[in-house]
Amino acid sequence: MIALALDPVVQVSLVTAGSTVGVALLGIAAEFMRRQAKAISAVAEHAQEARDQVANTHDTNLRDDLDSVMHRIDRVLAGQALHGEALSRQGEEIAGLRQDVAHERRERLAVAERLDDHMAATTA
Repeated sequence: MIALALDPVVQVSLVTAGSTVGVALLGIAAEFMRRQAKAISAVAEHAQEARDQVANTHDTNLRDDLDSVMHRIDRVLAGQALHGEALSRQGEEIAGLRQDVAHERRERLAVAERLDDHMAATTA
């Protein structure tokens, strides 16, 4: 076996095979690194897009802005409650006025009927 290792044909074959395997491994490693670099580049690009969309570009804090909006909405709701109460009172007042007008109409019709009866009795 040692004699075969010293044979120049065997040595050339071993060097050639080793070189071929080495070049193939380097090619595979280079392709793997290229794909990894491409994937890392895509991730970096997506991270930058996300950062651009969530970056705070104004002077106030978003939470403070939301708290302010919520406070204003609470004030609007309180105002609407007051308007609702006032509208309810107006509805009650209108219902009372309708009753008064209906009562006045009944009384006016009763007086008109008595007057018609009286006039009919005096002219007959």
